[in-house]
Amino acid sequence: MKALATFIMKGRMQAAMVASVFAVLALLITPLGIASSAVMGLVTLRKGFGEGLQVMFLGLAALVGLGMLLFGQPLTVAIAGGLLWLPLLILAEVLRVTRSLKLVIEVTVLLGALLIGMQYLLLDDVSGFWVGILEEYSAQIMDPNVVSNADRKAMVAEMAPWMAGGMGAAWFLQLALSLFLARSWQAQLYNPGGFGEELRQLRLGYWLLILVPVLLVLGSLSDKPGLASQLALVGMAAFFLQGVALVHGLVKEFNANPGWLIGFYILLIIGMPASFTAVSAAGFADGWLNFRAKVRARSPRGDE
Repeated sequence: MKALATFIMKGRMQAAMVASVFAVLALLITPLGIASSAVMGLVTLRKGFGEGLQVMFLGLAALVGLGMLLFGQPLTVAIAGGLLWLPLLILAEVLRVTRSLKLVIEVTVLLGALLIGMQYLLLDDVSGFWVGILEEYSAQIMDPNVVSNADRKAMVAEMAPWMAGGMGAAWFLQLALSLFLARSWQAQLYNPGGFGEELRQLRLGYWLLILVPVLLVLGSLSDKPGLASQLALVGMAAFFLQGVALVHGLVKEFNANPGWLIGFYILLIIGMPASFTAVSAAGFADGWLNFRAKVRARSPRGDE
């Protein structure tokens, strides 16, 4: 990773090339979109928004060429790249200016909420819209000999009402993870260990601690998932990140073997979606009780 970050920082052309290649590969392997955005984030964190914007324009020019050669749709690919990169440039600039990981995560929460709100503003029937999208997509990827049409339609009907919030939460997590990756690259190059300490200290504001339960209560008053329930998903995703930060912080406070973190991430993956809810709940509880501070105060180092 450090070698890649070093190559990115050699110049605008190198950064634009890496971001563009990752963006195109993300059409096949979606998580690579995180790395593509992180390239723009790294440049912005180190050299400012203006430099990041210039790299983005170079990358868009490259995407036009790649889109024409590979897909015959240069404009579509370039627009996708712009939507992938521009929000991260803005968030990276906020982090560069404020140096507050907490603040930039809270801004990202607002962006996720904005995406949900735009769906409710622009679409007459949000759930119906997603039913149409999921119907078409599931029909293409699911073999009727393996999953019957009745089961497929039932699955679509169950998922569609939550897709607006799911998209908002997924976008929030993508932006946050891209920013984390960019910040970790910056730390590897210029401040070893700096990002790890920032992550371990991450705690979100009390306004989220109050707002998320209110949204959950409001959402429970309706038989169908409404706007409040959808917005609550973004809040839960934010506290999921705080839960991850809590685990990293406790491992550090107890001087535990780093293998505990490997085990945590393995359990996190194989336990989805229940593990996501559990980690989010732990992050929410930490917001009120500050487990890391309590452990620190009771440790021998806290008594010195």
